[in-house]
Amino acid sequence: MSFSLFDDELRRRELDVTGIENALLDVLVQVEDSLITDLGLVKGTMRLVDVDEQAEILARVDGLDSEREAGGSCANVLRTVARLGSRASYSSAVAFDDAGNEFVAALRRNRVVDRCARLDNGSTGTSVILVTPDGERTMNTHLGVCRDYARRHVPHHDIERSRLFFTTAYIWDTPNQIEAIEAAIDTARRAGCKLAIDLADPFAVDRSREMILTHFARGFDVVFANAEEARIMTGLGVREAARKLAETITVAVVTDGANGAFIVCGDQQLHVPAHRVAVVDTTGAGDCFAAGFLHGLLRELPLAVCGEIATTLAADTITQMGVKLGPNVEERVAQLEALG
Repeated sequence: MSFSLFDDELRRRELDVTGIENALLDVLVQVEDSLITDLGLVKGTMRLVDVDEQAEILARVDGLDSEREAGGSCANVLRTVARLGSRASYSSAVAFDDAGNEFVAALRRNRVVDRCARLDNGSTGTSVILVTPDGERTMNTHLGVCRDYARRHVPHHDIERSRLFFTTAYIWDTPNQIEAIEAAIDTARRAGCKLAIDLADPFAVDRSREMILTHFARGFDVVFANAEEARIMTGLGVREAARKLAETITVAVVTDGANGAFIVCGDQQLHVPAHRVAVVDTTGAGDCFAAGFLHGLLRELPLAVCGEIATTLAADTITQMGVKLGPNVEERVAQLEALG
């Protein structure tokens, strides 16, 4: 059974999705578990670091093979939905430096409309991602000029022209970022734009839980959460948390690693099994999952098919380093679309 969030007016809009969050250049390094212990890090989490802390980590991994790629959760999602054919616009703040140039080039290369503010008072945000042999990633993020993103940078016109507005819990950080995202959501609500959020990380959820709950109480259309994020939001286990979130959110999706994902929408309660693959790097698995699910929603496919596209993309990206997808992923997604 097909599923749609969109009426005829929304279907006629020029853009499918506009997103706002933190623009980051990722530096991915494969390391042993012992380094995570030596650095006193909590494996599998994200933490914010200052310039000196990040310099120390980079010094410890100097000489190891690394990869650099555009990152940031929202940007990962939008680059992926654009690759699958959606019309996407993205906004954040980057500096006039090499990292900023690399980030913007990646947006444009993936046909995402670039609405990034270019600021001259600092450096572009970076995240040093330490990937252990089990594929788990531990992120050390210096936000740089992301934290200077302000209300004046919000692309209100693009939001008004979009069917969907997407963000993550990371953006509720500095006062000016909070003011900016609140203004963006207000614009989306006034324009009748559907609202989607990925809770993104337990750290971000714990920090911003009350503000996010306020938005959920007003009604939200789509939420993505992993088991721990859902527990922080609701105090419940995976299935029960999905049901609780769906009381005020049209589509609630809670992922539980190898146990798959649970989707609740009204009376529909679905379980989508995870794909069994050899894990290389879990960086971006949640982002690719969200992108696949949003792609299905934008194509007005049944929720079960949205979930299968999501798990397909998540499984594909964790078989390689970084947030990448295989060369035949479009064909595989097309085959799944045909099921709808």
